[in-house]
Amino acid sequence: MDLRFLCCLLAIILAFAAGCGDGKTHPTLADVSGTVTLDGKPLADGEIAFVVTGEAPANIPVKDGAFSGKAFSGKNRVEVRATKTLPKSPKALPTDEAPKMNLIPDRYNIRSTMETTVNAGGAKDLKFEVKSR
Repeated sequence: MDLRFLCCLLAIILAFAAGCGDGKTHPTLADVSGTVTLDGKPLADGEIAFVVTGEAPANIPVKDGAFSGKAFSGKNRVEVRATKTLPKSPKALPTDEAPKMNLIPDRYNIRSTMETTVNAGGAKDLKFEVKSR
């Protein structure tokens, strides 16, 4: 093959490879920490999610009311979840999972309107209060 042809082909491939990507700027991850209360008491065990449109949610465990982890910078919708495991039915198969009851109403998770802004430097001492009713 002709050397000029190979050089041109390589240049075209490199040009296309450099142009690949979704063209969007993605937010950076930043440290977040704070507390979650349920009916005025620390949430014993649950999860808080920081949701930025177009990105995977940042799910962070909540233990004894406290959470610490990473979330995307920018405006985040906040979701709080907690479940309680119920006893299995006597008719359940050994391989069946025990049913779980959601302790947090949908208005704090799938229908949440709670929001916070996470700066590039992070957000500390965030406080979220949810009610079981």
